[in-house]
Amino acid sequence: MLRSIFRRKASPPRARKPKREIPWSITANVRLLGLQGLGFLFLAFFTAPPPPIPAHRFDELWLPALFILFSLLSVMAALGLLRLRPLAWDVAMLVEGAALLLAIALYIGARPIYVFPIMLVCIIVVLNLNQPELRRAFPTEIIESGVEEKSAS
Repeated sequence: MLRSIFRRKASPPRARKPKREIPWSITANVRLLGLQGLGFLFLAFFTAPPPPIPAHRFDELWLPALFILFSLLSVMAALGLLRLRPLAWDVAMLVEGAALLLAIALYIGARPIYVFPIMLVCIIVVLNLNQPELRRAFPTEIIESGVEEKSAS
C-alpha cells in the first residue's frame, strides 16, 4: 500500500517543439556579429590608457567605453538573431550604423590604423543583413506594406 502511494504515476510524454530551421544567412550574421563584438572588445583594451588614470584624464576613456558598448550590443544582436527575436535585425543595423559613424568621425580626426577594418567589417555585416532570406525572417513595416501593395494591384 505504501508503495502505491509513493510510486510516481507515469506522465504522458510531452510533445516536443519542432526545431526551427535557421537559414545559413542568419547563422553567418550571428558569427559575424559575434566576431565583431570580440573585435570591439579587443579595441577597447587596445585604446584604453594605462591603468593609473589621473582624475583629470577621463577624456581618454570615451573611446574604450564606446567600444565596450558596441561589443555588448553586437553580442546582444547576435543572440537575438539566433533566437529570431523581432527587434534583433533593427538592433544589429543600429549598431552597424553607429560603428560606421564612429569610424568616419575617427577617420576625419586622428586617422588611427584600426578605422579601416572597422569600416570593412561594418560594410560586410550591413550587406549580409540586407539579404532577402534574412529580411523575410525579420519582417518590417516597409516589407509588409510593399507586399500588400503588390497583392492589391
